[in-house]
Amino acid sequence: MTAAFARLQRAENSLMAGLVDTVGVDWILELAPVHSPSPIIHVPRHRMLLGEDGWVWPFRCLPAELPFADEDLPAIMIRHMFWLPTGTSILRDALRCLKPGGLLISVSANPWHRLSWNELGRAAFRLPAWPRFLMQHAGLGLQLQIPVRYHWTGVLPGVSPVLMVVARKPARAIRIRRPDFSRKHISIGTAPASGCRAA
Repeated sequence: MTAAFARLQRAENSLMAGLVDTVGVDWILELAPVHSPSPIIHVPRHRMLLGEDGWVWPFRCLPAELPFADEDLPAIMIRHMFWLPTGTSILRDALRCLKPGGLLISVSANPWHRLSWNELGRAAFRLPAWPRFLMQHAGLGLQLQIPVRYHWTGVLPGVSPVLMVVARKPARAIRIRRPDFSRKHISIGTAPASGCRAA
């Protein structure tokens, strides 16, 4: 099934054109199936590819947890992972690794599009439709930022073969301590002597 996603590449490239370049990230982590070619973007990226037994590139590990620290990554792109039983857990773990204010781009084939049916057959039933795809992200407290030109292509059945959600992890407010004027602070020190001559 993952090989079939490669045939949706043209539609994915047209959606990605200029999107990642304009959001202002230095680099992006791309999570994708092992047979999926990467979309054309002009931002440096690090690819992690998922096979049947877990992550296979650039190292082998189980898909349960990404090998990154909490709130460490500026941007993540998840491509064609949402038909997998582990798709939701991959999304949650990606959010764990994403910095506050970080960018998330999620891409999935559209089960309402004839191209998806031609390529995937009945397996297209496992793909999330637009309302469910949107709710998967909104339910995690993400700030959705769907491009204006894409507002209706995912909602209307059959318009686009690829669904895309652009979101940001909410920024965390900075904690500011109130000054405590009840405590007096006395500092003792010496200041260098200075002289001043009037002209």
